[in-house]
Amino acid sequence: MACFFRTVDNGIKLSSLVSIPDVTDVPAMNKITSNELNRLVTHEDTPKASQPILGHLLTQIFQSFTIPLPNVSNLKIPFGKILHHNQRINEKFSSTSPDTLVPLYDTEAKTWNWALPVDPPENGSTPAGVDSGSDSEDNATQETTHEENFAAFLNAFASCLSRSRSELVAIRFATGTWSAANAQKALPGSAIKRKPDIVLSDDISAKWGNIRVSAELTHSRYQPAMRLGKAADTHAYIMMSEQPWRRFALILSFTNKYRHLRVLMYDHSGGAVSPRFDIYTQPNAFLHIIAAIMFGSLECVGYDTTVSFSRIVSPPRSKDIHGYRPIRNTPARRSSTTDHAVTTSSSDSLPNPDVSSGEALESVVSDDSDDSDDSDESSSDSAHDSTEESPSALHDSMDEENSSPPQPTATRSAPLLSLISQIPQAEMTESIYSVTPLPSQFPYSTQSPEPCGKIRVGEKIYTIKRILFATRGLVGRGTVCYLVTLDDEDYIIKDHWVLGKDDNVVLNEIKMLELMDNVPGVPRLVDYWVVERSDGEPDITRKYQHKERRSTRGTSRTHVHLVLKPCGRPLHMFRTLKEFVRALRDIVKILQTAVEERQILHRDCSLNNAMILDELGSSEGFLIDWEFAVRIAADNKYPIGGTGTVPFMSRGLLNQVAILQQQANSESMKKKTRAHKSTKKPTTPKSSSDSLALPISFVVHRFADDLESLFLYSLGFASSSVVPMACLDLETCAAFKITFFANPAEEKRLTDEFHPYFRDLIPLATEWRKALADNMIHPVTFSTILGILNSHLNKLPDDEELATTVNMLKNDAAILADRFKGKRLASESFSVVEPKRQKSHHTGDTESDSASGSDA
Repeated sequence: MACFFRTVDNGIKLSSLVSIPDVTDVPAMNKITSNELNRLVTHEDTPKASQPILGHLLTQIFQSFTIPLPNVSNLKIPFGKILHHNQRINEKFSSTSPDTLVPLYDTEAKTWNWALPVDPPENGSTPAGVDSGSDSEDNATQETTHEENFAAFLNAFASCLSRSRSELVAIRFATGTWSAANAQKALPGSAIKRKPDIVLSDDISAKWGNIRVSAELTHSRYQPAMRLGKAADTHAYIMMSEQPWRRFALILSFTNKYRHLRVLMYDHSGGAVSPRFDIYTQPNAFLHIIAAIMFGSLECVGYDTTVSFSRIVSPPRSKDIHGYRPIRNTPARRSSTTDHAVTTSSSDSLPNPDVSSGEALESVVSDDSDDSDDSDESSSDSAHDSTEESPSALHDSMDEENSSPPQPTATRSAPLLSLISQIPQAEMTESIYSVTPLPSQFPYSTQSPEPCGKIRVGEKIYTIKRILFATRGLVGRGTVCYLVTLDDEDYIIKDHWVLGKDDNVVLNEIKMLELMDNVPGVPRLVDYWVVERSDGEPDITRKYQHKERRSTRGTSRTHVHLVLKPCGRPLHMFRTLKEFVRALRDIVKILQTAVEERQILHRDCSLNNAMILDELGSSEGFLIDWEFAVRIAADNKYPIGGTGTVPFMSRGLLNQVAILQQQANSESMKKKTRAHKSTKKPTTPKSSSDSLALPISFVVHRFADDLESLFLYSLGFASSSVVPMACLDLETCAAFKITFFANPAEEKRLTDEFHPYFRDLIPLATEWRKALADNMIHPVTFSTILGILNSHLNKLPDDEELATTVNMLKNDAAILADRFKGKRLASESFSVVEPKRQKSHHTGDTESDSASGSDA
């Protein structure tokens, strides 16, 4: 089972340090994300008269959007474009022709001249947008769901803004369209089946990898722990996982009869919730929010403007080439196939361990203000009907009336093979930038087209050749590694979020790499940059919090780009057993040099930090990620941050951190008991609070702990008995490992569960395990481990690679022969054409919320 693992950091809850299974069922995912956000989300109060109308959070998010906006009273719409009427609208415009421009907002009645839903969707209820007293002769377009009604309204709203301000059309980055097509069926692009009510996307076929913003509709009043909040948490997790280059994700929340709007922002530190805005009585604030989201720069919806992706596209054949205007920053289509699989032809071949080191899982919703609504959560939640298609093309038809040429809502990229083989015609193609790369560019693939984008580090612009690695999830470092080139020379750029905001913390990895300069097997630092926003300010998550609470103290992260050389391949991509063992031996040498010559302790030996560097005629081990490295202290005590990745942590470290976990859990139980006895209303669980989530603690960490971690993650390839992949908590992990090293019967289990490919390493594994048996009492030495590795390295054959290659060629030849024979037989047989099956409208769309992931 694949798992997400996180490195232990300062300031985060110990309960979040357990390994998190790669769950796909919605209730489990909701629970994980909600628990992860506990005390990490701030809820902003209603701004005072002297403060910006949008409050602190939205002012920071939309700071790059400076176009003057019209007053809502100036927005006009052709009466025929108002798709949803009620009795008031019909009476007010009874003699109005369809082409006549009428106000979109009624300033006297303080309502919209568009019949937005107000009642919960129920069986047999009046269709969305139709009052109970409306005439039955209204057109069939009223037979729509609440989600479709809102999507059409938002698209019409954008068109009205375009008509009133030509500058908005000029700066528009892409033709974003609101769609409710996935309110009843799971949005593609993720194994977690979620159904967002409305999404904003530039692609005809919206997927989690290309949507910009999602929105949720709930008839009941807002509560941080309600179903809408849990759904939004998971939506943000998926968006940040499928688009790991995001700075943050935005979710719009419409509650209390769909009239109260809040903007939920999720980033790598937790999240924040904007003040509540009444879309009827505060229409200009609503106008500003929608305008910034739809017409603002990519920075306004959470994208990193220092990174862009490019691709070759062909304009739609149905449009005149002279009137075609390519879309800027249009997301590319993603595929769920081909690039992730590594297949093998025999049971003895090397398995492909599916382990990723995500620093996952935390979402948002909080309540520091007293203006949040307090209705019962059990009232009718989200508006869901059975219609799947949305009338969301309204704004396109309205844009045709403008002077600017029309833009298509999306473009279709050619298949991967076509991109590789065809030579596009210069007059029929356009190179454009995209916020989402092609599937073949993510994750690492030898078939990735080059180049695929640009990334900025200070004043230099590097060309992205491919994406090498990306973590998944919300709270954490959010690391993305790119293979880039500049002046015909290759580099690695590590794009990540460092815990802290002070230079001595943020620049720790830079200092460590400088101290480790010229040590073989350690990356060479070429350049670094604390990423800046468009206003020139450092990109720090703390800027989005109006005030810092004690529970969020120490969780701020700073965006950093590192430029490194050279580029290695992950340890699990070794070619022979001898290369594998040699890489482990080299990594031990690197750790020894760091400790004995540079007085530096790495502290984060894990699977994703071990690499293989290809040199002329040979290869060697390579150790990366020195973010948590420290200068060795006399008492060997260091802050808990950077003590390793949970499944690979040593027994001694796990014991110490498990004790801290118990203390935190005990303190939490005491607070709950006091809260029950107190007459004061307890704080909503997901809100930030004035209590510390976890005090800064210290643990004893020696180099022997790193040597034990090296054993755990290296032989985790070979035997499933080495690493506890599904620990329930830290105490369980510690007990598992103590038993593994202390119980003589574990040696037989270790060898019995060895994969056949690694059977020649069984003697190495048993001897290494015995050397570590007393590591908690008598720390193992570098010389002991190097002696073991060198002795077994000399016993492994040198010609394994040649033998493996010959066997692989023989297997491939046999497979090709079988395929050719099968094609000949198929060509001689009669073809049978089966009748097409009609798609069922009930399969997968009528499941309950708990089973199918229907969003509230």
